[in-house]
Amino acid sequence: MKVMDQIIYSMWPGETFFGDGAVKGLGEHACRLGGSRALLVTDPGVQGAGLLEDALAALDTADVESVLFDEVEANPADELIGRGVERFNKSGADLLVAVGGGSSIDTAKAVQLVAAGGGNILDYDLGLGNEVKPTPGDMAPLIAVPTTAGTGSEVTAWAVITDTRRNIKTSVGDVNLIPRIAIVDPEMTVTMPPVLTAATGIDALSHCLESFVSTLEHPLGDLLALYGVRLVAQNLRQAVDNGEDMVARRNMALASMLGGMSLNLKWGGACHSLAHQLSAEAGVSHGVSIALMLPHQIEHSLSGNWEKYAKVAEAFEKGEAANSLQEKAMQAVVAVDDLIRDIGLPTRLRDVGIREDMLPRMARKAMMDDSHMTNPRRCTEDAMLGLYQKAY
Repeated sequence: MKVMDQIIYSMWPGETFFGDGAVKGLGEHACRLGGSRALLVTDPGVQGAGLLEDALAALDTADVESVLFDEVEANPADELIGRGVERFNKSGADLLVAVGGGSSIDTAKAVQLVAAGGGNILDYDLGLGNEVKPTPGDMAPLIAVPTTAGTGSEVTAWAVITDTRRNIKTSVGDVNLIPRIAIVDPEMTVTMPPVLTAATGIDALSHCLESFVSTLEHPLGDLLALYGVRLVAQNLRQAVDNGEDMVARRNMALASMLGGMSLNLKWGGACHSLAHQLSAEAGVSHGVSIALMLPHQIEHSLSGNWEKYAKVAEAFEKGEAANSLQEKAMQAVVAVDDLIRDIGLPTRLRDVGIREDMLPRMARKAMMDDSHMTNPRRCTEDAMLGLYQKAY
């Protein structure tokens, strides 16, 4: 399959190739970037599912050597990044290829950053309040191949890393962290089990929804985000029910990509500030954490932008009989909550190992997470605690 057989989105600093079988062009893309040896960053689950076969074959056909780093775990930590940098430096690689979900792609971003700039990944942490180490401009190029439809990390400028000393999730970000090439192949998502399809799909929804209602203004971002909401509303149930439904898989892969692009333009909201603490405190997967908090965060935020939340309800085909804008907007809460329940994700914090005594500490840490800065309704520590209590 030739590169030009794919749909090409050239709106971002990198190139994005979208289409069934797009991963077969990986070797060609690696050569265009001048790569001769690639560090392939992934996790054991991706390898076990056989998802590396086409990627490795494409690199081999193009005479690009590959060195495997398959130690990625969910919610990648600073210590993992250190091991990845060591592997990259010893391998002699001049290119990184991430094949996996957001954790693999974020790990690869962090490895390329530290390998070029030195130090520790937390030296680049935007949330520490210290002087941030500048992002080098001569990093090894990164090609991202997502195997989930959720994070959109293949097109974002961010990597989310767990700081093991402070036990929080934090972000490093710079436009240079957007992968040089993203290969979004919906066929790579077909092996996702229903629970992973559900969790990553809700993550994609949250990116589209939170960026749409963000206080930052960007007309193009609004168009992308709202279309992404509509795609999730129309396709996530089908993708969970039948993983081989390629129409649903394609639309979810597109929604995930649009959500990532929207985040670049408009940032996010308080749901991510809340969800990050569930992962850091109890190891809850990111998508499940989002599902637990999203309906409560929407309900809290409605008054910040009734009009846009009403449009979210419309994207779910809800609120036609509403007698007011506010009544229609409230249907966004119902629609999202119904979706989460229909696809079988948990709805109570107590069911995923969160104890009630954790809530005040998580509320304090949520206020340290900058995602809530563009939430349509202002957040306070008391408000964060109240949302955790509602979800408990």
